[in-house]
Amino acid sequence: MDQSQVQLEVVGVRVELPSNQPVLILRGAEPSTEDLHVAVIVGPAEAAAVARALQGDVPPRPMTHDLLTSVLESFGQGIDAVEIRLLDTSTYAGSIQLNSGKTVDARASDAIAVAVRAHCRVTMDRETLKAVSVRPRYTTADSSQGASPEAQQLAGKGPISEDEIREFQKFLSEAGPEDFDRS
Repeated sequence: MDQSQVQLEVVGVRVELPSNQPVLILRGAEPSTEDLHVAVIVGPAEAAAVARALQGDVPPRPMTHDLLTSVLESFGQGIDAVEIRLLDTSTYAGSIQLNSGKTVDARASDAIAVAVRAHCRVTMDRETLKAVSVRPRYTTADSSQGASPEAQQLAGKGPISEDEIREFQKFLSEAGPEDFDRS
């Protein structure tokens, strides 16, 4: 794996409230990135496809992602890894990297759905991961062990209040690009 790439773990599928939008949650799989999470907004069908595969649910007849994975593996190409990249400021894209060295362009949701079926690596560029990720707020002291000092400070504070959510939404509505400069 290229040094600029970071391996990710597909944590699961969640629903963003209040919009009820399905979101795939990815987490850095290396010790230096395991507190970095990425949310990829997807459609309901793609979310269901990933959730089924994560649960080990095998349908009686292959669904589209099962078929694609099977075809790639049957023709001897095999799937080496899936890369998730930022297409623009709010859209992710995916690449399915075959064992032959060829790459197939895909939507991020489809690439992830294939990856969980093929049990292959999911990666993202290290700098992209740092730019788009968030550190979740831990709610218990037990879950903060090994977390960053900032996360440990937040441990035990409990769920985010409605006032904190409104304050954050206000910040986001008024924020400019300079508010996110990490330098």
